[in-house]
Amino acid sequence: MRTRVVVGLVVALVVVAVALTATGIALAQGPIGNGWRGQGGMMGQGMGSGMMGGLMGGMMERGMMGPDMGRRPPTDPNQPYDLRFLDEMIAHHQMGVIMTQHMAEDSARPEMRDLAQRIITAQQREIAQMQQWRQQWYPNAPRTPGMGSGMMGPGMMGGMMDRETMGQMMGRSFDFDRMFLLMMIPHHEGAIEMAQTALQQAEHAEIKTLAQAIITTQQAEITEMRGYLRAWYGVP
Repeated sequence: MRTRVVVGLVVALVVVAVALTATGIALAQGPIGNGWRGQGGMMGQGMGSGMMGGLMGGMMERGMMGPDMGRRPPTDPNQPYDLRFLDEMIAHHQMGVIMTQHMAEDSARPEMRDLAQRIITAQQREIAQMQQWRQQWYPNAPRTPGMGSGMMGPGMMGGMMDRETMGQMMGRSFDFDRMFLLMMIPHHEGAIEMAQTALQQAEHAEIKTLAQAIITTQQAEITEMRGYLRAWYGVP
């Protein structure tokens, strides 16, 4: 029973990460369709941890859980673009921090620990900056609807088990480094696409500057992560 609960937590991380990536793409490209396509039924209850890890890893490698898994309008199109961008990128960054803290921060590999610290530091700093801008520019604006609203609060953060506890319950063969890399690459790609659109559509120069920084930093991290996948796992 406890193993099933932990598997559920890991699956929840994957699903939320994919959801936030997909809504980020929707913010960048506009509505393409409502609802999620297809793969949710593949994560039924009762799966063993080995099967779950292999299934999720295989789905990610084949692009079935990447930015194009499903798309839905994340925010009210009548709201200012800059407000929508801030809300979606804050939520996207918050998910990235959670993923990193619970899957990579305690890795046995020094490369992963260093990467994790850089991701956490950069994205927490950007979250604080975006929250400050939101309060300054849109003090009376309600939180825009869409994935991420209310999902990243202290309750969720506190309810997640750490890497060590999950490893004890799911088995030492569960490779968190590989899973993290396969999840974080498409997550970064979603942020980059959002940022590229912001360079064209944002009204505030500050957002354009931030967007360029996100593109530069996260593209470099994608290159780094792909290098680790090739070197450690033979993933092309």
